[in-house]
Amino acid sequence: MIFVRSNLKQFNSKITYFLIIITSLLLSFPRSIVAQESVKNQDKKICGSSLNREIETILNQPIRQKENWGILIESTKEKQVLYQLNSHKFFIPASNTKLFPTAAILHKRGENFTINTPIYIEKKPHENSSIQTLIIEGKGDPTLSKKQLETIAQILKEKGIKEVNNVILIEGFLSSPSTNYTWEFEDIYFYFAVPVNSLILEENTVNLTLNHHKINEQPFLVWSDELAGKQWSIESQVYSRDSLAEYNITILPLFARSSLEIKGDFPLDKTATIWRLSIPNPAQYFQESLVKILNEHDIKVNKSEIIENIKDFNKIEIKKQLLLEINSPNLAELIKITNQDSNNLYAEVLLKYLADESMNQWESLDKIMTNFGVSKDDYKLKDGSGLSRHNLMTPSALVTLLQAINNSEYRETFYNSLSIASENGTLKNRFQNTNLAHNLHGKTGTLTGVASLSGYLKNQDYGDLIFAIMVNQSTDTSPNLRSSIDQIVILLGQMKKC
Repeated sequence: MIFVRSNLKQFNSKITYFLIIITSLLLSFPRSIVAQESVKNQDKKICGSSLNREIETILNQPIRQKENWGILIESTKEKQVLYQLNSHKFFIPASNTKLFPTAAILHKRGENFTINTPIYIEKKPHENSSIQTLIIEGKGDPTLSKKQLETIAQILKEKGIKEVNNVILIEGFLSSPSTNYTWEFEDIYFYFAVPVNSLILEENTVNLTLNHHKINEQPFLVWSDELAGKQWSIESQVYSRDSLAEYNITILPLFARSSLEIKGDFPLDKTATIWRLSIPNPAQYFQESLVKILNEHDIKVNKSEIIENIKDFNKIEIKKQLLLEINSPNLAELIKITNQDSNNLYAEVLLKYLADESMNQWESLDKIMTNFGVSKDDYKLKDGSGLSRHNLMTPSALVTLLQAINNSEYRETFYNSLSIASENGTLKNRFQNTNLAHNLHGKTGTLTGVASLSGYLKNQDYGDLIFAIMVNQSTDTSPNLRSSIDQIVILLGQMKKC
C-alpha cells in the first residue's frame, strides 16, 4: 500500500489505480497460502492411482523444477511402493540424519540404558572436615546442569566437608574431536553446534542478551552466565537509536578466535535481543562452575585440574571411594529429546556411545545398519546430527530403516521419540487443523536450501505409510520448502482406494 499511495498522484484513471492494487497484492501473495489452501481442502479425497499426478502438479511449479527432490512412499500393510522419485540418489538429509544414531543406539544399548557420571572422593587420614581429592569422571551426559553440581556440594556439606585439597575432572571419555571438522565455520559459534565433550554442563550453551541504553549509545551486553561469557571477546558496533530507525543488527564470528562482532542499529521500540551461543571451552566452564558452587557452600578448594586422558589418571595411585553417581534419563527419553527437539548435542553424544572396545562409532553404526537391511552404499555420514553438509543419504535408506524399526522390539519406543504433527517437537506448528494432526509421527530436517521430512502416517485405506521426502539445492526459503513438503504429505492423508 505504501507503493500505491506514493504514486497516486501519477494516475488519474480509477481503472489503472485498481490494476496497480491487484498487481501489488499478487506480487506480495505469500507462497504459504498454497499450504493453507491445502489445509482447507483436507477433506478432499484422491484415488491412489492419482497420487503420481497430484504430486507432480506440486513439483512442476517453476521454482520447484530447479531443485532436486527425492521421495519414497511405501505402504507397510501391502508392502508396496506408492510413489518414488530419485529414491536411490544421494541427498543431504539435514536432521533426518538423527534417525540413524538414535535407532542404532536403541538397538545396541536398549531403552533403559543411562549415561552414568561417577563422583569419587579420597579422604585424608584422620580428617573429618576435609578431603584430599574430589574426582568427577565425565561420561558425556548432555543433561548435566548446575543443579547436579549443587547436589554434589550439598552432599559434601552434609558430611561436614569444609575443604577439598584437589578437584580432578576427567575429560577424555568420549572420542575426539569435540567439534566436527565438516561443520560450517559460522555454525560452530552458536548453540546448535556446540563442542561435544565428556564434561558437558548446561548443554554447553550460554545466552547473550542485548538490552537498550540511551539513544546513540551502545546497548548493554548481558551474559546468562558470566563464567561462560568471559570466554568470549565481543566487538560491539551496535548503537541504540530512536524508534524510527531500522532494526538491522548482525552477529558475525571472527575467524580462528573466540570472538564475535555485533553491529547495527537497535531501535528503542524493539525488545531485548537474545543470542544462544556455544561455550568455546566447556571443560573449563565445568571446572570453574564447580569450584564456584563449592565455594558458595563454604567449601574451600585449594587446587583443581582437568585430565584429558583416563589412562593418565589411572596411573595415579588414589584410594578413591564412590560418593555418588549421577544418572541421566534413560535412553528412551534421550532419543525423544534428540528426535522431537532435533537436539544436535544429544545426537552427537549418542553417536559416540556406539563405540565399544572392538569397534569405533562408525564401524558399529555400519554393522547395525546392515542388520537393519540398510545398504552401506545408500548413506555416507560425517556426523550424527545432520549439521554437516558432507552427509549423504538416499530416501530408500531412510524408508528401509523406518521399516526395520517398525518390525523390531523397540517399535513403540522409537515411534514415540518422533515429533507428532500439531502436537509436539518440530512438528508442533505443522499440519494443524488437518486430518494428519496426531496421525503423523516424523522427523524434520532443515538447512539453508535443504529440507526433509520422513516418518509414519496412518491412512484409513492403506494402513501405515512410511515415507521419506528430501529437497536439495534450493534457493527458496525454508518455510516455502516445508510448505511444498507438507502439501505432498497432506495428499497421503487424502488418499483412498477407488
